[in-house]
Amino acid sequence: MKRLFDDFQRSDASAAGHSEPGFPFLNRSARTEFARVRDVLEVWFSRYPTSEQAALASRFRSQDDIHHESAFFELFLHELLLRLGCEVTVHPGAKAKKSNRPDFLVKSNSGTFYLEATLASERSHEDQAAQARENIVYDALDRLDSPNFFIGMNLRGAPKTPPSARRMRAFLADRLKALDPDHITDLYRSGGKQALPRWHYQHDGWTIEFYPIPKSPKARGKSGIRSIGFRSYAMWGRTASAIRDAILSKAGKYGNLEAPYVIAVNVVPHGAQRDDIMEALFGDEQMVIQLTKSGPREGGMNRKLNGAWTSPAGPRYTRVSAALLCSGVLPWTILRAPVCLYHNPWAKHGYESPLIRLAQAIPTGGRMHWQDGEALHSVLGLPENWPWQD
Repeated sequence: MKRLFDDFQRSDASAAGHSEPGFPFLNRSARTEFARVRDVLEVWFSRYPTSEQAALASRFRSQDDIHHESAFFELFLHELLLRLGCEVTVHPGAKAKKSNRPDFLVKSNSGTFYLEATLASERSHEDQAAQARENIVYDALDRLDSPNFFIGMNLRGAPKTPPSARRMRAFLADRLKALDPDHITDLYRSGGKQALPRWHYQHDGWTIEFYPIPKSPKARGKSGIRSIGFRSYAMWGRTASAIRDAILSKAGKYGNLEAPYVIAVNVVPHGAQRDDIMEALFGDEQMVIQLTKSGPREGGMNRKLNGAWTSPAGPRYTRVSAALLCSGVLPWTILRAPVCLYHNPWAKHGYESPLIRLAQAIPTGGRMHWQDGEALHSVLGLPENWPWQD
């Protein structure tokens, strides 16, 4: 029987490395919560069509997180649809000539619809490459021998070339060995993080402000503890456009379908806020400035007509009935990640099938109204605090 994960006795309970891809970590971790994740995903996989299992498993087991997360999202959606009482066909018509169908054809007592799955990330390919270079350095810094301090970091920019982890460790080691942990503890207690010493390191467009975080007396001198204690960095800030681009890439892909068409978007890795989603679907918020004889004055807020469903010429992609927005759904965050069905007010085919049992955003009278739905743990038949508790 085909499996997603390898069958072996696990003993490595260490945390994921900064540069460690998602699948290898999930496959090797001996921690109880990740064993629970593996067990559930194997059950889900056993319910996936046998003819499609090899292709899905190959992508799921990829060391490329995009391929891994994409395969997982399709597995999640398939199980969600089954739990909602649907009959699901994966890649319908795939063997027919000139077949051009979405990922799933879904049938239920309340109707038939098509569902397409896609990921949205605010990180460009350049951002992802820079993050990969950073992660290698973080893994190296975690190997720094720092018995008395964790390392705090404030980041600006991103490295255009791989920085030397050896030089960075030496840079920090020279400064840390001159510190008295009790003195730094007193500074921290009296003035907080802002009172701690700061050291700046620069490399090819990347500036790091390091500072020491004192360990408690009980934690000092212990080996096997990560050195990096805190990182803060500027977010990319392109979540709305990433969601919009993901929907637009699928909105016109399949022509005029004869049934409702839903696009499911998983915003990874950090998820999205409601405002991001509304801007993606209906346009960026902007302030209107009215020019009067007495000068300019604010005229309120409206939206630019640049959403996935709006344009200066009027509503667009009306063949898309709804968008199922999933905010950071990963194998271990399934039950904590918000999932909401956003209905398209201009849809050619309105959506009224089982996904309406989930949380919804329903356009009424020119405004969007949010409605709670069934909890995912109830729909999926999982304990409320899974996978942390059984």
